[in-house]
Amino acid sequence: MKKIALTFSLAVFTLLSAFSQDEGFRFGFHASPSITWMSNNGDNNSIESDGSNFAFKIGAIGESYFRENYAIKAGISMTFGQGGSLLFNSIPDSTNVALFSDSQPDLRTNGTPKVKFKYQYIEIPFALKMRTNEMGLFRYYAEIPVLTLGINVSARGDIDGGDDFRIGKDTGIFQISWGLGGGAEYAISETTSITAGIFFQSGMANTYFGKTDLDSIDKTKTIVNGIDIRIGVMF
Repeated sequence: MKKIALTFSLAVFTLLSAFSQDEGFRFGFHASPSITWMSNNGDNNSIESDGSNFAFKIGAIGESYFRENYAIKAGISMTFGQGGSLLFNSIPDSTNVALFSDSQPDLRTNGTPKVKFKYQYIEIPFALKMRTNEMGLFRYYAEIPVLTLGINVSARGDIDGGDDFRIGKDTGIFQISWGLGGGAEYAISETTSITAGIFFQSGMANTYFGKTDLDSIDKTKTIVNGIDIRIGVMF
């Protein structure tokens, strides 16, 4: 998994280096506190969202302007603590099941356990950026769409607030998400701007693979959603 992450990271930095040969290229860094939560498509609330995570994201980004106010963006970021909590409502009281049968086959539960998921991803976003002309020292921008490939480098969980444990063998390696966002840039020099914005992101790939022999769990899809407050600097 780490080799896959390294390969994708090198590919993105190669892309950014290629962009940098263009006079319309800008490069920067960002930090993003986030709120993330999980949702599941199970029938009759067999699995329901029951809490969010405070997450954090840091990264680098490059913008290649093909017109004055239009750019293609690509970058790389590391996320910490993404996920949320799910309440499993469909486990019979008389049945002990291993919710993470590949990762923790001896850890069994019944009733209505609350499971907290905590993921760490390397994310590679691509976006179309549109911005306004300068209004004093400000420009306003929107990024629509934002498509992100996530590589799962760590996955942990806990049940009912107990000790956390590894769950990587029961989660997906890759995550694909879509999103959008917008914000403002404040120029502090001719070439440097401070940026701030808000972004929404929603996963499209299943992130939890149950193998409990209960259709109400195993045949459902779980995704991670999030809202980021993004603060950065562009050069």
